[in-house]
Amino acid sequence: MEEFQSDVVERRTRLRFPFDLRVRFRSLEQVYPVAGTGWVRNMSSGGVLVEYQQAISQGTPLELNIDWPSRLDGRIPLQLIAVGTVLRCDPLSFAVGLERYHFRIAGKPALPASNSFGHLANG
Repeated sequence: MEEFQSDVVERRTRLRFPFDLRVRFRSLEQVYPVAGTGWVRNMSSGGVLVEYQQAISQGTPLELNIDWPSRLDGRIPLQLIAVGTVLRCDPLSFAVGLERYHFRIAGKPALPASNSFGHLANG
């Protein structure tokens, strides 16, 4: 059998892991506010691919609230809170480059992004 060689060059520098996690997101800009719910399909320490069926503009700063699959001490639900910028948007998904992230106990009220993370790089 002939071995298949792909001409596709992988440009990502970080390993991506497949997921199927619910995510709620909101834009951090007031000019064109965006909010919605989607599904994380893959993630690395530098980015997240979200399945969502509406267009989101490239460059939009977002806060992501991802329901994390593991529990603290095996019983306390967690959320991954991440801030990043939309790098690309396809018809069924968008990719976010992560700038910062942290975990919090699910159900606790979130602090405004400027208080919990400091100021955004562009704001």
